[in-house]
Amino acid sequence: MPYEAVGTLYKVFPEQQVTERFRKREFIVSIQDGMYVQHVKFTLKQDRCNLIEGYQLGAEVKITFSISGREVQGKDGEPLYFTSLDVWKIEPLKDSPVEEDRYNQFDATDEVPF
Repeated sequence: MPYEAVGTLYKVFPEQQVTERFRKREFIVSIQDGMYVQHVKFTLKQDRCNLIEGYQLGAEVKITFSISGREVQGKDGEPLYFTSLDVWKIEPLKDSPVEEDRYNQFDATDEVPF
């Protein structure tokens, strides 16, 4: 089930190679919640790690994501629970500081693969 959040890009962390076949990149978005600001951590996984490229801190963004959770056995035998906000899409909002040509990455000199 997809969810959406709108906020300001607050911090972007470096990409992490977790295992030989799994990589992730996390970032924080500040979301206004009534009188308070919430700093929410989102996760980009695998081929989506580069979706955050070109966005500058302070950019207003809309995030489309899903929620996943899992149970892991702790060292003391008690279960631990983890929740992840897995990003599917990032979109700039009007007048956000985004690198030019963010969506025009096609190189006309590239050969067509068919």
